[in-house]
Amino acid sequence: MKTSSQRTQDILRRADARRAASAAVRRRAVILAIAAGLLLFVALQLVLFIPYQVDLPGRDITRFAGSPYYDLIRHLDSVLYPAAEPTYTNNFEEWFGDLFASAAHDDEPAAPDGELGPEGGDLSGPDSSGGGYVEVTDNQTDGVIEGDLFKRTQSHIFYLRRENGGTYLSAYTIAQESSALCGRIDIVPEVYYFLRGGEMFLSEDGRTILLVIPTSPGGSQQVYTAVIAVDVSDPAHMREVGRIYVSGSYTTARKVGEDLLLVTGFMVQRNPDFSIESDFLPQVGPLGAIESIPVEDIFFDETSYQPSYTVLCRIRFADLAVEDSAAFLSFSSSVYVSQENIFLSHSYAAEGEACGEVNYTFSEDRSEIACVSYAGGGLAYRGSADVAGTVLDQYSMDESGGVLRVVTTTDSAYLGGDRPQGAFDSNAAVYAVDLSDFSATAVLTNFAPPGEKVTSVRFEGDIVWVCTAYFEEHFITDPVFRIDLSDLSNVTYADTGTIEGYSSSLVDFVGGTLLGIGTGGEGTFKAEVYVREGDAVISVAVYERRLFSPGDYKAYLIDRARGLLGMHVYDYELDADVYLLLRFDGTALAPVLELEIEGANQNVHATRACIAEGWLYVVGAWGGILAAPLPA
Repeated sequence: MKTSSQRTQDILRRADARRAASAAVRRRAVILAIAAGLLLFVALQLVLFIPYQVDLPGRDITRFAGSPYYDLIRHLDSVLYPAAEPTYTNNFEEWFGDLFASAAHDDEPAAPDGELGPEGGDLSGPDSSGGGYVEVTDNQTDGVIEGDLFKRTQSHIFYLRRENGGTYLSAYTIAQESSALCGRIDIVPEVYYFLRGGEMFLSEDGRTILLVIPTSPGGSQQVYTAVIAVDVSDPAHMREVGRIYVSGSYTTARKVGEDLLLVTGFMVQRNPDFSIESDFLPQVGPLGAIESIPVEDIFFDETSYQPSYTVLCRIRFADLAVEDSAAFLSFSSSVYVSQENIFLSHSYAAEGEACGEVNYTFSEDRSEIACVSYAGGGLAYRGSADVAGTVLDQYSMDESGGVLRVVTTTDSAYLGGDRPQGAFDSNAAVYAVDLSDFSATAVLTNFAPPGEKVTSVRFEGDIVWVCTAYFEEHFITDPVFRIDLSDLSNVTYADTGTIEGYSSSLVDFVGGTLLGIGTGGEGTFKAEVYVREGDAVISVAVYERRLFSPGDYKAYLIDRARGLLGMHVYDYELDADVYLLLRFDGTALAPVLELEIEGANQNVHATRACIAEGWLYVVGAWGGILAAPLPA
């Protein structure tokens, strides 16, 4: 018989065995549960994330074979979905994608839709008591009127103000010291909110203003440009009388006679649905009746590698009727309008190979310039030219006698091979292109110091003035070149040599001089007057001061007859907004008037000024008007 102590030990041994067996069972259960969880997780990953090939929107395009836009759809498809790129997705994206990103079209309208707000109809209105149109904008081409923030008649100034999310068209009387605000109309979005930017145009009789304002529903969704007609025949009671929309953001516009030539930039929607025309086609028209541009008026080829268009519309002032339209894939940068043609420039990179003593490959900046005629009343594509370099802006192009003259900044990049010394410095070039066959009849290259870029250009007859600059920290050089294009078989030039600073605007000025407006060597504001002297170009007058200046050419008042340059500036030393008026008297460029502007908040870019009957009138975003007699 076991003793009590022995029986107790047996009980404890059996309890330990049961606990050990139970722990083993629990461990096996945990291991099995973990294994099952891992297997379930792997299976779920396989179901959700194993990729399978599908057609992205627009990828299966054979169903559009009957569309008149089918060739365009195929081209856009190849641009948007290159064949080398796999088009895979998975069940997770299929089932749960909408939880993390909105559907492609749920929140973005295919096109403006709804009822027209103000009544349409005849835009003429009663006779204006203010008299006819008076030009205030310094246009690049005679008879081709550019948009601006202000326009005027004999008796009134109209100003487009964009302030605190609102858009207002204001009318001011031209009455010397009694000048004042006499009318205002709020321009309200119909469907979308207005974006920054926009300009106005005034009809020849001074009774109708067209406002051109970019609009958007927000986010990355489609942008439209609104053209809004306002009857201003009674400036105290202005009223909106019509509105249409054009796909794309506002690029530029011109008024020729009583037609508006409008240029916009239209981006194809991301992952477009080719069954929704507004996703990939530019459109134009009023709300509820917008239409796609016909296929025969859309131009593209294999070099059109960007899913974007430059859109041209010819719109009649009298009733906002669209007389003609056209669209070009990829042409989207600088736009120049001559008296007969519209020139559209876009830049691209082309790879090349140099062979000889040094063999290497390189990438070169080039520009293709399309020419569209508007002289016949419609829009007709004439052809395109291809030149080396990039075009800075509209002032870098000029048409004369059937020849397009263009100034570019040339640049290239080394890709591989035996690297040559100094082969990739930027420089400048001038091309003369015969518009009968778009061949280059004259070329002047590398006339600037190595490493310089074009900062401003101005054509004056057969003379083209070019400013180039080389930028280093705290060091800017600024040669100005006078290039003679009167004999295209013998193009010659002279220059100022190296001086401090650079000009962002060149202006033909009083008495055959050239006015350069820009930046001094230490970042100050600088205005400088140049003349030709023998075979050289020299500086005869400089005004330099520590100011915050507009930089926008349309913000400058240029009066060549009086030798005046005016602009709104912020004076750092005075801590004040000032309208500064400079005069060139033949030997010096100096201030003759400084008007302090209260409440302007350094918004120097939006201020405009004009001269009428010996008085200076200044309007701006602060909402008021200043008037002062011109100094003797």
